[in-house]
Amino acid sequence: METQASTMRDSHSHSHDPDGGTADTATHAGSGQHGPTGSPAPGTRRVTIVGAGFSGTLTAIRLLHFADTPLEICLIEREEGYRYGGIAFGLASTNWEHMLNIQAGRITLRRERPEDFLEWANEEADRSDWPQKWQYHDFGVACVVPRRIFRQYLAERLRGAAADAHADVSLRELTGEVIDVRGRDGGYVVKYADAGPRGGVHDLPSDQVVLATGHLSPVQAPFYHRVKGSARFLADPYAPGAQEWFRAVGPEETVLVTGSALSAFDTVISLVHAGHRGQILICSRGGHLHGTYPADHEHDIWQSRRPPFLDAEKLTPEVVVEGIKAEYAHLRDEHGVEPGSALDAVFPERVMKAWEPYVIELLSRMDARDVRMLLDKYKSLIVTRRTSTVREIGGVVRNRMRAYNGAPKTVGVMSAGIQDMRLVGDGTKIRVVFADQPDIVVDRVVNCLGNNTDYERTDHPLWNALVNSYGYARPQTKTHRGIEVGTHGQLIAADGEAVAGLFAVGPMRQGDETTRRGRLGAFVFSIGTLRNQCFDTAMEVLRRLASASDEERRDVPDGIHHCLIRGSDWIAADVAAEEPKVTRLRERLRTHARESAYPNAVTYLRAQDRTERRKYRGILDDDLADFGAGLAREFDLTPQQARRTVSLLATLVERHAVHNLCDITKLAGWDSGYADQVKHAPKKGA
Repeated sequence: METQASTMRDSHSHSHDPDGGTADTATHAGSGQHGPTGSPAPGTRRVTIVGAGFSGTLTAIRLLHFADTPLEICLIEREEGYRYGGIAFGLASTNWEHMLNIQAGRITLRRERPEDFLEWANEEADRSDWPQKWQYHDFGVACVVPRRIFRQYLAERLRGAAADAHADVSLRELTGEVIDVRGRDGGYVVKYADAGPRGGVHDLPSDQVVLATGHLSPVQAPFYHRVKGSARFLADPYAPGAQEWFRAVGPEETVLVTGSALSAFDTVISLVHAGHRGQILICSRGGHLHGTYPADHEHDIWQSRRPPFLDAEKLTPEVVVEGIKAEYAHLRDEHGVEPGSALDAVFPERVMKAWEPYVIELLSRMDARDVRMLLDKYKSLIVTRRTSTVREIGGVVRNRMRAYNGAPKTVGVMSAGIQDMRLVGDGTKIRVVFADQPDIVVDRVVNCLGNNTDYERTDHPLWNALVNSYGYARPQTKTHRGIEVGTHGQLIAADGEAVAGLFAVGPMRQGDETTRRGRLGAFVFSIGTLRNQCFDTAMEVLRRLASASDEERRDVPDGIHHCLIRGSDWIAADVAAEEPKVTRLRERLRTHARESAYPNAVTYLRAQDRTERRKYRGILDDDLADFGAGLAREFDLTPQQARRTVSLLATLVERHAVHNLCDITKLAGWDSGYADQVKHAPKKGA
């Protein structure tokens, strides 16, 4: 009889608060355990995940869901305040007024079960530590969700996945900073500095490593150099201690926020939550600001014609900019978009979503230097047009940009280029010098210019070593934003080859998301994007662990899993050499993949718990075994050929199923109690 695996926390980490954290204990699972160093028990593989924010936690959950052979998962986080949430959802970086900028019905951790969050929030969540306004809240598809609730959802789903995992699969959570990852003996040694009171540096020999380190440090503009050491300047509004900094701001002090993207909105919310009622100035070069979704907003996916400017023989920056302007004007006219209308508020976002396939083509044809120039020059415009804000976020800013009877305007937006900042008087105020307008004096400055994206010149010690010392990774070639990765997140080395056993999930893949999927703005690291990465990468990690004993699994080339027909053709050509045998085998493979193997794989991946997964995995394996036996008889295959054919087909259909489950246009149907809440936005022109 199988026993349940348990989550383990090393005893030198600090205790968690009750808001979704785990107890400071180490519970031993069925497999052999050990201290913070050394190798796992004989026969047990180890996957180490560096970073326990959103991406690292969700990757661990997915590994726990589907691992069915002896495996230890080590999840390392350097900052306890970021555990289970990172800077977006962590305790260190949020308060209860910070909301997710996405509706509750769209934030499930499991793309194949869209109702998962709502079921958890309404039926399972422990609400004992929630503020009173949320303790009796009934969550529906379209409502907003505090980020701290989402963090608790992540934490509890991780605990549930560990408890439900295969008996030989365990999770070890560690607190410390990973300072080195280096290849050794066909695997890797992860070196981390223990953050506990006993300290020390430990080695974790690992078969596979997933890097989920989150964002690089915030951008530090040159004009900060005179004030960066002052307590009046906040370099990172998401840093541990930032919420305390906001609470220390005087209620009438004037605060300058540099940058106008979503982090600026978060900063305004942090200030308002702390009781601030003075002036807030949001300053950026372009003065662009996120819009606010209408109250009845429904997300929709449009189709759009291929922009005519793409027919140009050479795509120069001038051709692209003028072409985009012209096509944008054409689409506004075609859809009858009136200024100030509800459609006007979401029109840019829907167009940019519809243009994603054309962004891929555009970037593939342009010179890399021109791509980077355009992305840099129009960064603020792209970011603010690609995403609007829910009213619970945008309204906090927009409402304070207007004066009401008895309520003066407190938030202003400036379009200006900053040249310098310096402390004045007794050091309690900051003079801000602009290039084209008079100086101003403020009490505080908050840096919201975003995070660094250049992995070639980074102050992150681990990534600096991976890129510049070992050559395990290289900056993303076309955009120079993030790093270059393969189809399933494997690092691409300096020589252009994929690195076996090293993967990445998270914001470091933003350049790849732009060039491979056409995503721009915050959608390069949105919940949906990262959720897909974690699912796909976790399944690939498990596939590669299994390939150590099944060489055929390594032979399916990347890309063919997007199409069952193409994949079946490849397998048939690999197994059979002469016609008409190849043609008949191709048809048998296509038919079985489409009618049996693929549906069985989807059912297995959608299973709710381990009991269901084991059941449907057995059905899938038995079906493929019977199919292989039939092929051997029908086509006179050797046992080795039949086994190889079935193994290749199993790999193909599973990867195809994961690919489709990660396709936003094929989101699983709402076959749940929330189905009657789902409304479909009217199609354009309707």
